[in-house]
Amino acid sequence: MELGKLNKNNNGFTLLETIVAVGLIVVGLISALALITTSLFYVSNIQDRLMAANLTAEGIEVVRNIRDNNWLQSKVWNNGLADGDYQVAYDSTILSSFSGSPLFLDSNGIYNYISSGAATSYVRKISILNLSNYEIQIIAFVTWQRRGITYSNSVEEHLFNWK
Repeated sequence: MELGKLNKNNNGFTLLETIVAVGLIVVGLISALALITTSLFYVSNIQDRLMAANLTAEGIEVVRNIRDNNWLQSKVWNNGLADGDYQVAYDSTILSSFSGSPLFLDSNGIYNYISSGAATSYVRKISILNLSNYEIQIIAFVTWQRRGITYSNSVEEHLFNWK
């Protein structure tokens, strides 16, 4: 008989047990939301870094294309590749002085300096240094901002007069 009385007294949760259970659920939900928020930030950060890597590589390729066109047109191999800081678009055939203006993204998904597209936070600078009569150093920098933090990416390449 005493055993039956004991079972009647333990039916249901007490207020303290309910508060602890709700507290654990809230902590779990807050942790899950924090994890989702952090994951979304890192995904967008990875996208930005990938785009910056592609923009720096594109900058180097534009300068290489200018050098190769100099050869095809029977010009001096480093014609138009004087020391300095420049900005280039994907279809540049000459270098423009660096102004610090951001790249724009047009409706075709192409980055350029024509303000007809959407402004981006990417700024690309190409630095050229003629090391000798047969070697030039090119450094492509891309900087951008995300949530008030400035990020950067750079690539260095050496072009030679191997012809």
